[in-house]
Amino acid sequence: MKSRLSATHLLRHLMLFLFIGVFLLTMIRAGYVLWQFPKALDSGALIDIFFMGLRYDLALMGIILLPVLVLGSLFGMIPGTRALAKFLIAFLLMVGMVFLLLAELVTPYFMTEQGIRPDVSVFGAIKDPVSLLASLWSAYLIPAVIGVMLTVLIIIAYWARLETNRLLRFPLGVLSTLALLVVGVVLCALAVYSGIDPSQPPLSPTTGLISSETVLNEITLNTGYKFLYSLVSPFLG
Repeated sequence: MKSRLSATHLLRHLMLFLFIGVFLLTMIRAGYVLWQFPKALDSGALIDIFFMGLRYDLALMGIILLPVLVLGSLFGMIPGTRALAKFLIAFLLMVGMVFLLLAELVTPYFMTEQGIRPDVSVFGAIKDPVSLLASLWSAYLIPAVIGVMLTVLIIIAYWARLETNRLLRFPLGVLSTLALLVVGVVLCALAVYSGIDPSQPPLSPTTGLISSETVLNEITLNTGYKFLYSLVSPFLG
């Protein structure tokens, strides 16, 4: 009988991404709170910033991990598509990590200059992105270099943790993987909707209005989720 892996093999990779993503987003949010600490303290919403922030972070994790879970599970159970599943898992997780980090990397400029996190409309208003990047690089050289270096190091470290040479050496067990698929899809949906009522729309950036201070409301968000929500919101009605 051919060897099969338990679904925990895939679950470990999903949980690793979840913990790293939430940790990074929480640390970045903590940095913004320190930047605006007097306002955050006076608002009395210091705990709400992190509590609501966690909801947005989990929503972003749900969006990123859902295709990894579905495609990795379905293709990973079939011996003939195991190689495809391995590629999709590694590719989608790396794309998700790069997207998360790059979204946060460009955020300090917009937070400093406009007091908001960028979304589709903000990026769409940039007429000459090349000139903007050049001016930012010259104006914020040291923090830009530090930010890029940290981003690259995190990406390299995460790639090493994926251990792609050991990823899906054998097909996934059918029963355990189907159970993981059902439970995982439900959890991802709960994270994105931040509730159990599917008739309600997904978690909206306006849900995080915890203060009259715009900058505090923006700190509560994460840029990846705000961008993706603004991308699909026209279709939500």
